[in-house]
Amino acid sequence: MSCLRPGANPLCPRASRRIHARASRRAPVPIRASSRDDGASPEPPARDENSGGRETSRSENDATGDPTPSLESEFARVLREQTERATRAMETRWTQGGLRPRVVHESTSDWIRRVAFDWPNAVMGTAAGSVLVCNCEELGGLEYRERARRLLARRKDAHSRDWRAVEDRGLGERSLLGLYDAGAVTAVAIAGDLIASGGRDGVLRAWRIPPGADVDDPAHPRDGETLRAVGFARHPDVVTGAEFDVAGGCVWTSCLDGKIRRWGLRDEKDDAKDDDEEDTRLELLGEWSTGQAALCLSLDPDARVLYAGTADGGAVALDAGSLDTAVDTADTAVSSLTIGATLGAWTAHEDGVTRSVSHARGGCLTGSSTGAVYAWRVERNGERGEVTTRLAAKMIGHAAAVVSISTGNPRHVVSGGHDGTVRVWNAPDLSADDEDGEERGGASGGDVKKSECLYAVTGHTVWLGSVQADETRIVCDGANNIAMCYDFSDDPDDNGDI
Repeated sequence: MSCLRPGANPLCPRASRRIHARASRRAPVPIRASSRDDGASPEPPARDENSGGRETSRSENDATGDPTPSLESEFARVLREQTERATRAMETRWTQGGLRPRVVHESTSDWIRRVAFDWPNAVMGTAAGSVLVCNCEELGGLEYRERARRLLARRKDAHSRDWRAVEDRGLGERSLLGLYDAGAVTAVAIAGDLIASGGRDGVLRAWRIPPGADVDDPAHPRDGETLRAVGFARHPDVVTGAEFDVAGGCVWTSCLDGKIRRWGLRDEKDDAKDDDEEDTRLELLGEWSTGQAALCLSLDPDARVLYAGTADGGAVALDAGSLDTAVDTADTAVSSLTIGATLGAWTAHEDGVTRSVSHARGGCLTGSSTGAVYAWRVERNGERGEVTTRLAAKMIGHAAAVVSISTGNPRHVVSGGHDGTVRVWNAPDLSADDEDGEERGGASGGDVKKSECLYAVTGHTVWLGSVQADETRIVCDGANNIAMCYDFSDDPDDNGDI
């Protein structure tokens, strides 16, 4: 695994065993509070000569005007400074590519084609149709490779593989999804102990991780416990995206038939108790047409906007429903008055299809089948909340279709493409106005900023299907039977340098 700077010669994708061989096996070093940088001990608290040598309390110091801090306040200051230094060091590693790669799961019999995580757990979808859940933490008690092969939970053959080869798929599916989008599982999502998976068979399935599942428990099954079935829903074509809406108590899906659908989730007490009880249908709460085959989906839970990318290179913004908060309780509910209303639609990519989309603060980003990533400023206007969009930045670097974009790190954008690279960018500024209140350049005026990626992580295959990031790490597939984690939380060389 290596980082490729812009302008350097790209490396050919390596086999999964090369990635595994280079993955570090060291446990991450937790960030701990320590003494000050100069090695000096904190100054002792003041002592009152009239109190028999006892330490003067902080309140007494404040009352007498003594500036000497208490031991508690000094420790808090040291801890705060240590945390700030660690945060700055991690941000520098993000900018310079100081990542530590490791394998979070290695399958012995199947290829991983989709991945999503809600730390510390990740859900994976395989080429054969299985749904796997692993724990991504580096914990003691098991040898590295042994633990990387252990699963938290799984459901084998969750989705049927109703085709034998690329040539057996319809022309429309091949042209829209690409030759390298293989696998029976085409979409996965995770929120806490809830799992969603969508397949090439047109089925959405909802699962729940069994309570108490622990990979480090000696009694835990090697192949993981069985995922509990919550329910399923059928689509007339390939499920291309799935997004949990925790506040709305539902899951959204996009489909190759051009429809966006919203499915209700039952309470945990209503979940299937029998592992074989999989005939419970999820309630269809609504469906809305995008006008073209819908290829990707992203929900902004704060702005309550749902973004979808379409086969004609377009992007659509839908209303996900406003949040209503009860006066006497902390519970929230989603208003159904405007759910699904089209807020706006625009042409995101004139020379290709929109293969990926991700919400961002102030707008969204779209990835093209030609390799470009565009950042869009999205503003809601008027009583009905319609949106206006402006192109804010063009992010050029991928040499093939951009199939996944993540904005989980607020300072950086992470993208994955069928050129076998995971690329890291500075997050574009999508604020609507500058300090003087003047509108920034966009599609309707001014110069559009063009950005190059900070670096590219090479060594993946063209089968890379998804990447996801938070402030500390990146998790992705793209190494055939391996799911990878790139960790920025500690020094990858253990030498103290950045």
